[in-house]
Amino acid sequence: MRRCRTAAAAIGLLLMAGSTSTLADASTRRIGTGFEDSFLKFDLTRWHKGNGWSNGTYMGCAWNARNLAVQGGNLMLSITGDRAGREQYSCAEYQTNQHYGYGIYQVNLKAVRADGVMTSVSHYTGPPFNDPWDEITMGIAGKDTGKLEVSYVSNGTPHRDTVIDLGFDAAADFHTYGFEWKPDRITWLVDGKPVHTVTGAPGSLPMVPGRLYLQFWNGIGAGEWLKPFKYPGHPLTATVAWVSYREEASTLNN
Repeated sequence: MRRCRTAAAAIGLLLMAGSTSTLADASTRRIGTGFEDSFLKFDLTRWHKGNGWSNGTYMGCAWNARNLAVQGGNLMLSITGDRAGREQYSCAEYQTNQHYGYGIYQVNLKAVRADGVMTSVSHYTGPPFNDPWDEITMGIAGKDTGKLEVSYVSNGTPHRDTVIDLGFDAAADFHTYGFEWKPDRITWLVDGKPVHTVTGAPGSLPMVPGRLYLQFWNGIGAGEWLKPFKYPGHPLTATVAWVSYREEASTLNN
């Protein structure tokens, strides 16, 4: 989930996804309005599936559309032992088709406990969209599912991860993770309660609307950030129950 790595993931995805990505100036791009998705089915008018490429040397898998499923009103994102291109494993990503601006983003999910994996949510835009690199991230590393990592990037400048002690096991049950994004602050939320806030003058924080990414992936099998990954011989699956976005009242689209 580190900034340079999540952004590289998004850039790799978008450069390969020319059929679904539109390069447009942020000032003229149509910005998406508020929504809630409870995943009764795949809504490909709002989302699309990562498929057929890898996002860089820090990942040990490639996105595979077959690793996404909707079951019982949940979105399932899996890591499997299926080889994908040059990668030994397949993993899953779901991203919005539109960009979204200031407001409250929330994702209700159950993470995965396993060394070497990351369950993550990112709000990203950057060079593939002819935008500056702006990003807000949160993720749960499988090596310690009692902690949440949050970070952000503003106009290409990354800001160090902050690690938050959740006080519960994120792999044991569903919880809601989110952030409220305003021009002068970002507040990360867990089950609706603030857990970390950064503030700054307008322009010092992310300010460009971006796409929302839901991701579950494994690392290359080395390094203390995620710990070495060893495939257990069966799929690992992160589960998302719902996602919502509520626009900032002062910037509502009419």
